[in-house]
Amino acid sequence: MDSKARISRITVLSALSMWIVVGFLKLYIEETKEVPPEPFERDYSGIAASETLNVALSENATEYCIFNATPRGFQLETLEDFCKEHNLELNIIPIWNEIIAERALAAGKCDLIAKHAFVTDSTMSQPLLRSSLVILSRTKQIPDTIYTTGTHRFVTNYNGKTIICSNIFSPEKIARKVASGEINAAICDSALALTYQKAYPQLKIDTSICLPQDIVWQTNPNAKVLLDSINAWLSRVTETKKYKLRHEIYYSYININVSSLYYSGNGNKISAYDNLIRKHSKKLQWDWRYIASLIYEESHFYPNISNPSGAYGLMQLMPAAYQKFAHDSADISDPEVQLMAGIKHVDYLKKHTPESITDTAVIIRYVLMGYNAGHGHSEDAFHLAEKYSDNPNSWHNLAEYMKLLYDKNYYTDPVVKCGKYKGSRTVTFTNSVVNRYKHYRNLIKE
Repeated sequence: MDSKARISRITVLSALSMWIVVGFLKLYIEETKEVPPEPFERDYSGIAASETLNVALSENATEYCIFNATPRGFQLETLEDFCKEHNLELNIIPIWNEIIAERALAAGKCDLIAKHAFVTDSTMSQPLLRSSLVILSRTKQIPDTIYTTGTHRFVTNYNGKTIICSNIFSPEKIARKVASGEINAAICDSALALTYQKAYPQLKIDTSICLPQDIVWQTNPNAKVLLDSINAWLSRVTETKKYKLRHEIYYSYININVSSLYYSGNGNKISAYDNLIRKHSKKLQWDWRYIASLIYEESHFYPNISNPSGAYGLMQLMPAAYQKFAHDSADISDPEVQLMAGIKHVDYLKKHTPESITDTAVIIRYVLMGYNAGHGHSEDAFHLAEKYSDNPNSWHNLAEYMKLLYDKNYYTDPVVKCGKYKGSRTVTFTNSVVNRYKHYRNLIKE
C-alpha cells in the first residue's frame, strides 16, 4: 500500500472515530441533561402541609423594612397576622421588581406577591387599601424628565414630560435619588413620597398625575382556595380597629425616619454595636445577625439595662455567668466585655449540644433555648424527646417537649432533672429570635 493510500485510510478512520466519539458524547449529554422542573404550584392544602407561606415582598418604608433594629411595615405586619391565624410560618422573599416577582410566582417559587395594581384580575385579592402615584421632586416646577420604575409600565411621554422607566432601581431607590439630588423628579407611591418629604422637607409633592392604584395580594391562578381564604380573612380583618390603626401609622402618621442610620433602606446597620458583634461572632462560626437578633430580644441594644433577677447588659447575663465567662478584672459595664462574655456563653451551650442533633438550624434553636431557659431545661426537653421515640433532631419535637415541662406527667418523669418549667415562654423567645434573624438576613448585608 503506497503512502497516499495509507494517509487516505488513516484520514477515513480518524473521521469515523471522531464521528463515533461525537455520537456517544451527544448521547451522553442527552441522557444526563437536566430536565427543567415543572412549575411547582400549590394551593392552600399544600401550603398548610408545609406550614409555610412564601411571599414576594418589596423593601420600602411603608411595606417592609428594618427600623431601629425592628422589622416593620404595613404588608409585613398584615401578612404576619394572616399567618398567625392560619398557623403558618411567614417566609419573606425580598423581590423589589414586580416583573421578577411575577416570574417567581409562575415558577412556584412563591405563593403570593404583595403588590400595587392599577387593574385587578381573578388572581388578585380584594384591595388591602387604595393608594395613588404622585410626582416627588426637588423643585416646584416639574422638570421635563421624570423617572419611575419599570413596574409601573408607564408610556414614555406624559403631558409633554419624558418618562424614563428603569428596571434597575426599586421605587425606594428612585425616591432616594430624588432626595440626594441625583435626579430631579420621580413618580412614586404617595405614602412613600410623604415619608421622604418628612425626612427631607426640601422635597415637593405634585399630585397632577395622582393615578389611583390598589394594594393587593396576587396568587397563582390555580391557587383558588388560597385566594378564597385570603379574601374571607381580609373581609373580616380590614374592618377592625387594629387594621385601621396600622393603616394610619404607615400611611398618615409616617413614623419611620428614612434618613436614620438604622433604617435598612439607608444603609447596612442594625445597631451601634454591629462591628463588635461581627468581630466576636466569628468564634462561633454563626451569622453575626443571629447574635444581633438575640441581643435585641434580650436588651434592645441597651448596655446598662438590668432586670429584677439580676441579669445585666446587652446580652442579659447573670452575675454567675459573668464570673464564668469574663475576667475577674473586667469592667462589665463595657459593652465589648458584655458581648465577649455573652458569646462565650453561647459557645459553651453550642459545645454542649447533644451529638444526635446534627441539623444546623436545630442546633441554633437548641442553643437559644438553653440561653433563655438554662442548659438543664433544654437537656430535659431533649431527653423527653429521646425517651418517647420522637426525633430529637427536630425543632418541632424539642419545642413540644419544652412546653410539656409545665405538665406534671412530664416534669416528674425520671429523665427530667431540673423539674417544672414554663417552657412555652422559651419556645416563644426562640422563635422570636430566629424570625427576626430572617428579616435581618433579608435586609441587612452580611
